[in-house]
Amino acid sequence: MNKLKDDVAVMDLNVDPDTAAVSGGALAPLAHVGLPARGGAGSVSRIVRAKAASRSIESSVSLEEAAVTGILVLRASTASDQLGKALRSTLKLDLPGRLESRSEGDRYCIRWMSPDEWMLTCPLNEAFDVERKLRAAVEGHVAIVNVSGGYGLLTLSGENALNVLRKSTAYDVHSENFGPGKVVNTVMAKAQVTLRAKSDGSFEIIVRRSFADYLWLWLQRAGKEYGLEAFSATGG
Repeated sequence: MNKLKDDVAVMDLNVDPDTAAVSGGALAPLAHVGLPARGGAGSVSRIVRAKAASRSIESSVSLEEAAVTGILVLRASTASDQLGKALRSTLKLDLPGRLESRSEGDRYCIRWMSPDEWMLTCPLNEAFDVERKLRAAVEGHVAIVNVSGGYGLLTLSGENALNVLRKSTAYDVHSENFGPGKVVNTVMAKAQVTLRAKSDGSFEIIVRRSFADYLWLWLQRAGKEYGLEAFSATGG
């Protein structure tokens, strides 16, 4: 793996064939980093190790990358009511209002993106089936686009997760303004992201695949003083 100043993991375009085999060929944006499963060895980033060498750091923030996730972008203007009915009948989800999200367990979540746009996530192996069912159920003019694989989904958690966010975005992430379920499109450093506050106190970050490595480098630095640990849901 290449190095930046000998302490920050950066992109390696030569993906390990074993990594690709384990993930079934669908590689998450940070697969090249080789993040372990939670609890695995080597979970602390190089930049954190470098600082830990000079003083003891107890980790109080963690970053976990989800496996490649099914993502559908839904667009509807005059047919938003019909789209809402199709969602309820298909996934038991209500169409969220401005800056809101709705979820059904851990499998499905839909986020408000703009007045006529929503982002729906689901398990990757269900994405095409969900798309087909929505198309069959909806009446009126809507657009449903499968963008699975075009984004990475990260979860930032821990005692100091909020402090890492405060370093990274100009948006007011105080709990009085950014409570559970709220969704905003904003920037972290210079990367555009969709940020959602989750009910368990963690934060979901959806970032375009092309910006995932940049954001990973940024978060290593932002989480440095808190002993950032990083994991992969697939244990790549």
